[in-house]
Parts: sequence; structure tokens; C-alpha cells
Amino acid sequence: MQTDISVASFWITNPSNTVRRNRAAGGDFYGFWYEIKPNPDGPSATSDVCPIGNPLGESHDNVAHSYKRFGLRIFKLYSREIPCKPIRDDTLADPWSANPSIQSRFYNYVLYKNGESGLLAEQTGNIVFENFTIA
Repeated sequence: MQTDISVASFWITNPSNTVRRNRAAGGDFYGFWYEIKPNPDGPSATSDVCPIGNPLGESHDNVAHSYKRFGLRIFKLYSREIPCKPIRDDTLADPWSANPSIQSRFYNYVLYKNGESGLLAEQTGNIVFENFTIA
């Protein structure tokens, strides 16, 4: 499992958290890592909670530098109105209308001297990155 060998200064598993005005400096993997799973696992395992669909809380005014991999990594985040309901319903004329997305906004980030990239976002939905400085 990737999480067993990867580390982050800020490892966020629920997007509804508030992550603002933080500084992350120097490490092997990630400064800020949004690793959002469909459902909690381990002792808190349940299918009644669906973090992958939760709306993003606050995520702004953060700095990450000098990581071997990424300053900010977002893996699987598709916020929507009903988090545990499927993203689309192909029985409808507009398959996205039954569970509309909610826009996630990351803003005022400074990401520099990160080995692979300042930012990596994979398998995401309706996300806006605003006022990012990446060097």
C-alpha cells in the first residue's frame, strides 16, 4: 500500500478539514497530501461516511518547499452534493444531474524547490487552483 511507504508533513484524509497558514519544509515525499479514500478503513471502517465526496473545507495560504517529490499532492477528490451517492447515473439524460459537483478551491499557495513538481492532482473533480506560485 502506498501510504505505508510515503510520508507527508500534512497528511489530510478528510477534505472537510481547515488547512490554512501552514509551512512545510524539507522531506522525502509530500508537504501537503490530500489522500482521500472512498470510505474510512481500519478500526473506523464504514460505508456510511464517504470522504472522497465531501466538500473541501479551507485550503489556502500554505507554503511547501524542499521536498523530494511534491509540495502539494491531491489524490482522489470529487466533492459533490451527496457524498455517498454515485457520481453519475447513466439512466438519466444528463448523468451528472442527480449528484452535482461542488467546486473545490485551493488558493494562495507557494510551492518551490520540490524535486518532481510543486503540485500533482490526480483523479479529481471540479477544482480551481487560484494564486499559486510554483518554482
